[in-house]
Amino acid sequence: DNEIAIINTDSFAATWLPVREDRTPRVRLVANTNYWDKARGPHLAEVIFRNDLSPAEALELVCTTTGEVDIVTNVRAEDAARVEKSEHAQLVSIDAIRAVVGIINRDAEGFPLDDKRARQALNLCVDRARLVKEAMFGRAQPLAGLTPPSAVTFINRLSPYAHDAKEAAKLWRKANDEMTNGTQKQGGMKSDNSNRALRPLRIATTNDLERVAQFVAASFKEAISIDAQITVHTDAEKLQILRRLAEKKSPPEWDIFLYAWSGQTADAPPLGLHRAFVGTDGELRAGQVVPEFDELYDELAQQTSALGLSRVSYKIDKFVYDEALALFLCAPQALYAVNKEVDFTPYRTTFELAECEVSEAHWSRRSEL
Repeated sequence: DNEIAIINTDSFAATWLPVREDRTPRVRLVANTNYWDKARGPHLAEVIFRNDLSPAEALELVCTTTGEVDIVTNVRAEDAARVEKSEHAQLVSIDAIRAVVGIINRDAEGFPLDDKRARQALNLCVDRARLVKEAMFGRAQPLAGLTPPSAVTFINRLSPYAHDAKEAAKLWRKANDEMTNGTQKQGGMKSDNSNRALRPLRIATTNDLERVAQFVAASFKEAISIDAQITVHTDAEKLQILRRLAEKKSPPEWDIFLYAWSGQTADAPPLGLHRAFVGTDGELRAGQVVPEFDELYDELAQQTSALGLSRVSYKIDKFVYDEALALFLCAPQALYAVNKEVDFTPYRTTFELAECEVSEAHWSRRSEL
Protein backbone atom coordinates (compact mmCIF):
# COMPACT_ATOMS: atom_id res chain seq x y z
CA ASP A 1 0.00 0.00 0.00
CA ASN A 2 1.13 3.55 -0.68
CA GLU A 3 0.22 6.93 0.75
CA ILE A 4 0.48 10.18 -1.13
CA ALA A 5 2.32 13.23 0.22
CA ILE A 6 1.30 16.51 -1.45
CA ILE A 7 4.28 18.75 -2.24
CA ASN A 8 2.55 21.53 -4.15
CA THR A 9 -1.10 22.17 -4.97
CA ASP A 10 -0.67 25.18 -7.29
CA SER A 11 1.15 23.22 -9.96
CA PHE A 12 0.29 19.81 -8.56
CA ALA A 13 3.24 17.77 -7.33
CA ALA A 14 3.21 14.75 -5.05
CA THR A 15 5.23 11.70 -4.08
CA TRP A 16 4.19 8.18 -3.16
CA LEU A 17 5.35 6.72 0.16
CA PRO A 18 5.27 2.91 0.54
CA VAL A 19 3.45 2.07 3.77
CA ARG A 20 3.06 -1.69 3.52
CA GLU A 21 4.05 -4.42 1.08
CA ASP A 22 1.76 -7.44 1.27
CA ARG A 23 3.41 -10.37 -0.48
CA THR A 24 2.56 -14.01 -0.92
CA PRO A 25 5.22 -16.37 0.47
CA ARG A 26 6.39 -17.29 -3.02
CA VAL A 27 5.89 -15.85 -6.50
CA ARG A 28 6.52 -18.12 -9.50
CA LEU A 29 7.33 -16.72 -12.95
CA VAL A 30 7.23 -19.12 -15.89
CA ALA A 31 9.19 -18.43 -19.09
CA ASN A 32 7.36 -17.32 -22.21
CA THR A 33 8.80 -19.79 -24.71
CA ASN A 34 7.07 -17.94 -27.56
CA TYR A 35 9.03 -14.74 -26.98
CA TRP A 36 10.02 -13.30 -30.34
CA ASP A 37 13.67 -12.45 -29.63
CA LYS A 38 15.19 -15.90 -29.23
CA ALA A 39 18.72 -14.50 -28.92
CA ARG A 40 17.73 -12.64 -25.76
CA GLY A 41 15.88 -15.47 -24.12
CA PRO A 42 14.33 -16.89 -22.18
CA HIS A 43 17.34 -18.63 -20.65
CA LEU A 44 15.52 -19.88 -17.55
CA ALA A 45 12.48 -22.13 -17.38
CA GLU A 46 11.13 -20.46 -14.26
CA VAL A 47 12.03 -18.07 -11.46
CA ILE A 48 10.68 -18.30 -7.92
CA PHE A 49 10.84 -15.25 -5.66
CA ARG A 50 10.89 -16.27 -2.00
CA ASN A 51 9.21 -13.76 0.29
CA ASP A 52 9.10 -16.18 3.21
CA LEU A 53 12.72 -15.50 4.22
CA SER A 54 14.32 -12.62 6.05
CA PRO A 55 17.45 -11.09 4.46
CA ALA A 56 19.60 -12.82 7.06
CA GLU A 57 17.96 -16.21 6.41
CA ALA A 58 18.32 -15.82 2.65
CA LEU A 59 22.01 -14.93 2.97
CA GLU A 60 22.62 -17.93 5.21
CA LEU A 61 20.99 -20.28 2.73
CA VAL A 62 22.80 -19.00 -0.37
CA CYS A 63 26.15 -19.17 1.43
CA THR A 64 25.78 -22.58 3.08
CA THR A 65 23.42 -24.64 0.90
CA THR A 66 22.40 -25.39 -2.66
CA GLY A 67 18.86 -25.77 -3.92
CA GLU A 68 17.25 -23.24 -1.56
CA VAL A 69 18.32 -19.75 -2.72
CA ASP A 70 20.32 -18.84 -5.84
CA ILE A 71 20.42 -15.01 -5.67
CA VAL A 72 20.18 -12.60 -2.75
CA THR A 73 19.81 -8.93 -3.64
CA ASN A 74 20.89 -5.89 -1.60
CA VAL A 75 23.63 -7.63 0.32
CA ARG A 76 24.97 -5.33 3.01
CA ALA A 77 28.53 -4.10 2.62
CA GLU A 78 29.50 -5.66 5.95
CA ASP A 79 28.34 -9.08 4.69
CA ALA A 80 30.27 -8.97 1.40
CA ALA A 81 33.40 -10.64 2.80
CA ARG A 82 31.32 -13.54 4.10
CA VAL A 83 29.92 -14.15 0.62
CA GLU A 84 33.40 -14.05 -0.90
CA LYS A 85 34.52 -16.77 1.52
CA SER A 86 31.48 -18.95 0.88
CA GLU A 87 31.81 -22.42 -0.61
CA HIS A 88 28.56 -22.11 -2.54
CA ALA A 89 28.14 -18.40 -3.35
CA GLN A 90 30.02 -15.70 -5.21
CA LEU A 91 29.81 -11.95 -4.74
CA VAL A 92 28.60 -10.00 -7.78
CA SER A 93 28.84 -6.22 -7.65
CA ILE A 94 28.27 -3.20 -9.85
CA ASP A 95 28.70 0.55 -9.47
CA ALA A 96 25.01 1.39 -9.34
CA ILE A 97 22.99 4.58 -9.70
CA ARG A 98 22.94 5.12 -5.95
CA ALA A 99 24.05 7.90 -3.63
CA VAL A 100 24.41 8.31 0.12
CA VAL A 101 23.77 11.99 0.81
CA GLY A 102 23.27 14.24 3.78
CA ILE A 103 20.14 16.36 3.28
CA ILE A 104 21.04 19.72 4.83
CA ASN A 105 18.23 21.62 6.54
CA ARG A 106 19.09 25.09 5.26
CA ASP A 107 16.41 26.63 7.50
CA ALA A 108 17.79 25.11 10.70
CA GLU A 109 17.86 27.45 13.70
CA GLY A 110 21.16 27.83 15.52
CA PHE A 111 23.53 27.04 12.67
CA PRO A 112 24.37 29.04 9.53
CA LEU A 113 23.35 26.28 7.15
CA ASP A 114 21.72 28.73 4.75
CA ASP A 115 25.23 30.09 4.14
CA LYS A 116 27.09 28.41 1.29
CA ARG A 117 30.37 28.67 3.22
CA ALA A 118 28.99 26.64 6.11
CA ARG A 119 27.75 23.90 3.80
CA GLN A 120 31.08 23.85 1.99
CA ALA A 121 32.79 23.57 5.36
CA LEU A 122 30.74 20.50 6.25
CA ASN A 123 31.78 18.88 2.97
CA LEU A 124 35.44 19.70 3.59
CA CYS A 125 35.28 17.99 6.99
CA VAL A 126 34.79 14.52 5.51
CA ASP A 127 37.60 12.26 4.29
CA ARG A 128 35.59 10.31 1.74
CA ALA A 129 38.32 7.76 1.02
CA ARG A 130 38.36 6.82 4.71
CA LEU A 131 34.56 6.89 4.83
CA VAL A 132 34.38 4.36 2.00
CA LYS A 133 37.01 2.15 3.59
CA GLU A 134 35.83 2.24 7.19
CA ALA A 135 32.08 2.77 7.03
CA MET A 136 31.30 1.12 3.69
CA PHE A 137 33.91 -1.68 3.83
CA GLY A 138 35.35 -0.48 0.54
CA ARG A 139 32.10 -1.21 -1.33
CA ALA A 140 31.46 2.33 -2.61
CA GLN A 141 33.05 5.25 -4.39
CA PRO A 142 33.49 8.81 -3.09
CA LEU A 143 30.70 11.07 -4.29
CA ALA A 144 31.47 14.27 -6.23
CA GLY A 145 28.30 16.32 -6.46
CA LEU A 146 25.09 14.34 -6.47
CA THR A 147 25.76 12.30 -9.62
CA PRO A 148 27.12 8.80 -8.92
CA PRO A 149 30.36 8.01 -10.81
CA SER A 150 28.58 5.13 -12.56
CA ALA A 151 26.21 7.51 -14.34
CA VAL A 152 26.78 8.76 -17.88
CA THR A 153 30.17 10.43 -18.34
CA PHE A 154 29.77 14.16 -18.79
CA ILE A 155 31.93 16.44 -20.86
CA ASN A 156 33.81 17.16 -17.64
CA ARG A 157 33.84 15.39 -14.32
CA LEU A 158 33.74 16.89 -10.86
CA SER A 159 36.16 15.78 -8.16
CA PRO A 160 34.99 15.05 -4.61
CA TYR A 161 35.43 17.80 -2.05
CA ALA A 162 38.93 17.51 -0.61
CA HIS A 163 39.39 16.63 3.04
CA ASP A 164 40.68 19.96 4.38
CA ALA A 165 40.01 20.52 8.07
CA LYS A 166 41.86 23.85 8.14
CA GLU A 167 39.80 25.34 5.29
CA ALA A 168 36.62 23.86 6.79
CA ALA A 169 37.26 25.61 10.10
CA LYS A 170 37.99 28.88 8.30
CA LEU A 171 34.79 28.81 6.25
CA TRP A 172 32.66 27.70 9.19
CA ARG A 173 34.03 30.53 11.34
CA LYS A 174 33.25 33.12 8.66
CA ALA A 175 29.66 31.88 8.30
CA ASN A 176 29.30 31.71 12.08
CA ASP A 177 30.63 35.25 12.57
CA GLU A 178 28.21 36.65 10.01
CA MET A 179 25.30 34.88 11.69
CA THR A 180 26.22 35.99 15.22
CA ASN A 181 26.73 39.57 14.01
CA GLY A 182 23.04 39.60 13.16
CA THR A 183 23.18 39.50 9.36
CA GLN A 184 21.76 35.99 9.38
CA LYS A 185 19.49 34.05 11.74
CA GLN A 186 20.30 34.51 15.43
CA GLY A 187 20.90 31.14 16.98
CA GLY A 188 22.98 28.75 18.91
CA MET A 189 26.58 29.71 18.16
CA LYS A 190 28.85 31.36 20.72
CA SER A 191 30.01 34.87 19.84
CA ASP A 192 33.62 34.61 21.03
CA ASN A 193 35.06 33.90 17.55
CA SER A 194 35.02 30.17 18.26
CA ASN A 195 33.17 27.38 16.46
CA ARG A 196 31.51 26.16 19.64
CA ALA A 197 27.75 25.70 19.48
CA LEU A 198 25.14 26.05 22.21
CA ARG A 199 23.50 22.81 21.06
CA PRO A 200 24.67 19.74 19.16
CA LEU A 201 24.22 19.42 15.42
CA ARG A 202 21.33 16.99 14.98
CA ILE A 203 22.06 14.13 12.57
CA ALA A 204 19.17 11.81 11.72
CA THR A 205 19.62 8.48 9.96
CA THR A 206 18.42 4.90 9.72
CA ASN A 207 19.97 1.59 10.79
CA ASP A 208 21.68 0.93 7.47
CA LEU A 209 23.62 4.21 7.64
CA GLU A 210 24.46 4.35 11.34
CA ARG A 211 28.18 3.73 10.75
CA VAL A 212 28.22 6.51 8.17
CA ALA A 213 26.53 8.85 10.66
CA GLN A 214 29.11 8.05 13.32
CA PHE A 215 31.95 8.71 10.87
CA VAL A 216 30.42 12.02 9.77
CA ALA A 217 29.82 13.13 13.37
CA ALA A 218 33.43 12.37 14.29
CA SER A 219 34.61 14.28 11.22
CA PHE A 220 32.67 17.39 12.24
CA LYS A 221 34.04 17.20 15.77
CA GLU A 222 37.62 16.83 14.56
CA ALA A 223 37.54 19.55 11.91
CA ILE A 224 35.26 22.29 13.23
CA SER A 225 34.77 21.31 16.90
CA ILE A 226 31.03 20.80 16.54
CA ASP A 227 29.38 18.09 18.64
CA ALA A 228 26.72 16.02 16.91
CA GLN A 229 23.71 14.17 18.27
CA ILE A 230 22.84 11.09 16.20
CA THR A 231 19.29 9.75 16.11
CA VAL A 232 18.76 6.38 14.42
CA HIS A 233 15.19 5.99 13.18
CA THR A 234 13.11 2.90 12.47
CA ASP A 235 11.60 2.31 9.04
CA ALA A 236 8.23 3.58 10.30
CA GLU A 237 9.85 6.75 11.66
CA LYS A 238 11.74 7.21 8.39
CA LEU A 239 8.42 7.17 6.54
CA GLN A 240 7.12 9.98 8.73
CA ILE A 241 10.32 11.99 8.21
CA LEU A 242 9.96 11.66 4.43
CA ARG A 243 6.29 12.66 4.55
CA ARG A 244 7.06 15.73 6.67
CA LEU A 245 9.95 16.64 4.39
CA ALA A 246 7.86 16.28 1.24
CA GLU A 247 4.85 18.23 2.49
CA LYS A 248 6.95 21.04 4.05
CA LYS A 249 4.18 22.07 6.44
CA SER A 250 6.45 22.06 9.50
CA PRO A 251 10.23 22.33 9.93
CA PRO A 252 12.34 19.17 10.21
CA GLU A 253 13.54 18.15 13.67
CA TRP A 254 17.07 17.56 12.38
CA ASP A 255 19.89 19.54 10.81
CA ILE A 256 21.22 16.78 8.54
CA PHE A 257 19.35 13.66 7.44
CA LEU A 258 21.53 10.91 5.96
CA TYR A 259 19.62 9.32 3.11
CA ALA A 260 20.37 6.48 0.66
CA TRP A 261 18.94 7.38 -2.75
CA SER A 262 18.62 5.05 -5.73
CA GLY A 263 17.17 5.70 -9.16
CA GLN A 264 16.59 4.45 -12.66
CA THR A 265 17.78 7.45 -14.69
CA ALA A 266 21.30 6.82 -15.98
CA ASP A 267 21.38 9.10 -19.02
CA ALA A 268 20.37 12.31 -17.23
CA PRO A 269 20.50 11.85 -13.44
CA PRO A 270 19.34 15.41 -12.59
CA LEU A 271 15.89 14.61 -13.99
CA GLY A 272 15.23 12.55 -10.86
CA LEU A 273 18.12 12.92 -8.45
CA HIS A 274 18.86 16.65 -8.39
CA ARG A 275 15.20 17.60 -8.76
CA ALA A 276 14.32 15.55 -5.67
CA PHE A 277 16.97 17.22 -3.48
CA VAL A 278 16.85 20.80 -4.78
CA GLY A 279 13.90 21.41 -7.12
CA THR A 280 10.81 23.45 -6.32
CA ASP A 281 8.75 20.24 -6.29
CA GLY A 282 11.59 18.20 -4.77
CA GLU A 283 10.32 15.79 -2.14
CA LEU A 284 13.72 15.82 -0.39
CA ARG A 285 14.38 19.57 -0.46
CA ALA A 286 14.97 20.99 3.03
CA GLY A 287 15.20 24.74 2.63
CA GLN A 288 14.00 27.59 0.48
CA VAL A 289 13.42 27.23 -3.27
CA VAL A 290 16.56 27.86 -5.36
CA PRO A 291 15.49 29.84 -8.47
CA GLU A 292 18.86 29.37 -10.22
CA PHE A 293 18.44 25.61 -10.02
CA ASP A 294 14.93 25.75 -11.46
CA GLU A 295 16.20 27.78 -14.41
CA LEU A 296 18.84 25.17 -15.14
CA TYR A 297 16.28 22.38 -14.75
CA ASP A 298 13.98 24.07 -17.26
CA GLU A 299 16.93 24.25 -19.65
CA LEU A 300 17.53 20.53 -19.17
CA ALA A 301 13.90 19.71 -19.94
CA GLN A 302 14.25 21.46 -23.31
CA GLN A 303 17.18 19.34 -24.53
CA THR A 304 16.54 17.04 -27.48
CA SER A 305 19.96 15.42 -27.92
CA ALA A 306 22.23 13.20 -25.83
CA LEU A 307 24.97 15.83 -26.02
CA GLY A 308 22.60 18.53 -24.82
CA LEU A 309 21.43 16.38 -21.92
CA SER A 310 25.03 15.67 -20.95
CA ARG A 311 26.06 19.32 -21.14
CA VAL A 312 23.19 20.70 -19.05
CA SER A 313 23.32 17.79 -16.60
CA TYR A 314 26.91 18.73 -15.89
CA LYS A 315 25.93 22.39 -15.39
CA ILE A 316 23.28 21.35 -12.87
CA ASP A 317 25.62 19.01 -11.01
CA LYS A 318 28.32 21.69 -10.83
CA PHE A 319 25.85 24.28 -9.55
CA VAL A 320 24.63 21.96 -6.78
CA TYR A 321 28.27 21.07 -6.01
CA ASP A 322 29.49 24.68 -5.89
CA GLU A 323 26.58 25.75 -3.70
CA ALA A 324 27.09 22.64 -1.50
CA LEU A 325 23.34 22.07 -1.45
CA ALA A 326 23.89 18.66 0.18
CA LEU A 327 26.53 16.74 2.07
CA PHE A 328 28.01 14.60 -0.70
CA LEU A 329 29.28 11.31 0.77
CA CYS A 330 29.54 8.16 -1.35
CA ALA A 331 28.01 6.04 -4.12
CA PRO A 332 27.44 2.47 -2.84
CA GLN A 333 27.80 -0.57 -5.04
CA ALA A 334 24.87 -2.90 -5.60
CA LEU A 335 25.90 -6.24 -4.08
CA TYR A 336 24.48 -9.68 -4.82
CA ALA A 337 25.19 -13.11 -3.36
CA VAL A 338 24.88 -15.56 -6.26
CA ASN A 339 25.18 -19.33 -6.43
CA LYS A 340 28.44 -20.24 -8.15
CA GLU A 341 26.61 -22.19 -10.85
CA VAL A 342 24.53 -19.13 -11.82
CA ASP A 343 25.72 -16.64 -14.44
CA PHE A 344 24.10 -13.39 -13.30
CA THR A 345 24.54 -9.99 -15.00
CA PRO A 346 23.84 -7.01 -12.73
CA TYR A 347 22.34 -3.73 -13.93
CA ARG A 348 23.21 -0.26 -12.61
CA THR A 349 19.57 0.69 -12.12
CA THR A 350 17.27 -2.26 -11.46
CA PHE A 351 17.30 -5.99 -10.72
CA GLU A 352 17.04 -7.87 -14.02
CA LEU A 353 17.21 -11.55 -14.97
CA ALA A 354 17.11 -11.16 -18.76
CA GLU A 355 20.64 -12.55 -19.31
CA CYS A 356 20.70 -14.86 -16.30
CA GLU A 357 21.64 -18.50 -16.99
CA VAL A 358 22.59 -21.58 -14.99
CA SER A 359 25.33 -24.09 -15.75
CA GLU A 360 24.96 -27.80 -16.42
CA ALA A 361 26.13 -28.40 -12.84
CA HIS A 362 23.34 -26.28 -11.33
CA TRP A 363 21.23 -28.15 -8.78
CA SER A 364 18.03 -27.72 -10.86
CA ARG A 365 19.61 -29.55 -13.80
CA ARG A 366 21.15 -32.28 -11.72
CA SER A 367 17.74 -33.08 -10.29
CA GLU A 368 16.47 -33.76 -13.80
CA LEU A 369 19.00 -36.53 -14.36
